[in-house]
Amino acid sequence: MNLVKKGQACNEIGVLDLLCEDARGSLAGMPHDYAVVKQYAGIMPQVVSVWCRKLGHDVCYATYYGQKDPLKLLPHDLDAVFLSCFSRGSGLAYALAKALKMRRPGILTVLGGPHAKQFPSDALGFFDVVVRDCDETLVREILRDFPRNAVVTTQRRLRELPGIEERLPEIRIASFWKSRPTPFSFIPILSSTGCPYGCDFCVDWNNPYTPLPLESVEQDLLFAARHFPGVRINFYDPNFGVKFDEIMTVIEKIPHPGKRWFLTEGSLNSLTEDRLKRLKKAGCLCVIPGIESWSAYSKKAGIKPALSAGEKLHEVVDRFNLIHQYIPVIQANLLFGLDTDEGDDPVRLNKEFITRTPYVAHSLNIPAPFGGTPLFDRYLKGGRILSALPFTFYCKPYLATTVKNYTPVQFYEKLMEIFSHMTSFGILAEAVRTSENRIFKAYHPLRNLSLRLMLRTMGRILSLLKTDRGFRAFHEGESKVLPEYYHQRYEALLGPYKGLVSREERYPVMHEIPLNGKQPGPYR
Repeated sequence: MNLVKKGQACNEIGVLDLLCEDARGSLAGMPHDYAVVKQYAGIMPQVVSVWCRKLGHDVCYATYYGQKDPLKLLPHDLDAVFLSCFSRGSGLAYALAKALKMRRPGILTVLGGPHAKQFPSDALGFFDVVVRDCDETLVREILRDFPRNAVVTTQRRLRELPGIEERLPEIRIASFWKSRPTPFSFIPILSSTGCPYGCDFCVDWNNPYTPLPLESVEQDLLFAARHFPGVRINFYDPNFGVKFDEIMTVIEKIPHPGKRWFLTEGSLNSLTEDRLKRLKKAGCLCVIPGIESWSAYSKKAGIKPALSAGEKLHEVVDRFNLIHQYIPVIQANLLFGLDTDEGDDPVRLNKEFITRTPYVAHSLNIPAPFGGTPLFDRYLKGGRILSALPFTFYCKPYLATTVKNYTPVQFYEKLMEIFSHMTSFGILAEAVRTSENRIFKAYHPLRNLSLRLMLRTMGRILSLLKTDRGFRAFHEGESKVLPEYYHQRYEALLGPYKGLVSREERYPVMHEIPLNGKQPGPYR
């Protein structure tokens, strides 16, 4: 067996993008996983795959979205594997890293992606190398002779990435079905990285906004229009509107045959009527603005801070009604559980917004204390993070912190009230009726089914909070003992790999991550 040693080149490389945290898959969730989760494939895992191929290695790239045993997506004879995941997928990533070592001793395991950046010290207990920020030079060094058992990063800012043509083998696997596009397929692209805003809960809060070369964007769009005219382009830019005029000038030059052929994400304040007219004319199908909170983050939404929460609601609804005149598909991102949320107002305001904008795909999130953010730093120092909760549960519908103005019971009662309203038959019927796009008419019921399954989990948590004193004490921050419920959920998610991560290993390694960019030091 050809084992990988320090100083020895790797030849067979695997790249696995974990989009789903459940190793078992689910019959009920399968339609949503295929139509929606599959399309969440990240650009950076594809880029790493391209870089490895350019370095002369044989590369097997795959995405896991719940379709089969994730380990079976990779061949047995690999010398190194790059995995990428969000924190919710960390448990599965850890188990797979151990399984890979058992299957092929000596294999080099590397973790990248959001979880590696946010909680590198925890990940290092399972992976040989953990990568916070990456570029082609760093990948070359890792595969050549970089020290093992290390958290590594690059200080070089990414200014150019492999384009659609170079990533095409990966795109065919990630976004297409048997190498052919489907009506649900999207091709991901970036025209910029980073963010100019400083939202304290966001992992990009201190990642400088960096536009990528417009010439490369134009080449990508021309290639896609020529070879895949029926496939939509999804701009993954966190803030599409920062250099709006420049990027729109490029988009408007593309002779694309599609009427609605691209999607964007950005702040609400960037969507003025003049820009909306321009987006519509150019062929924009979907925009994803963030509202975040009715009582905070008004600058990002372009709302005067002096306005009350109720006044902000009315202004935001008016803006969404304006957007809907020009753009057929809209998603709105909301947060519930911030320190500014108090009483019944957030519930009432969210429900009213949902009722008045049934044409919107509403996404209600719980603030999670992701490492490297001011929110994490503040909550950690304040003792508000549930320090025994595995990072796998740093996602809705799970609560990883104590909430300032609600008891855990109150929080879940109010969260469920909003979700119940959002997933009600009346709202769903209106969403389907007002949808102008046939694909998204089918999307709404699939998404609704996924949210109803999540609502069922919320109900189980609420029941335990009301009936189990130890469970409630944990969520109130009075107990450090992880409730049995979370061990069982963790093992259920890992399925056949549940025995590979012991109960002791599930307890997270917490680190205080300084905000000055230096190497993290242990928090005690």
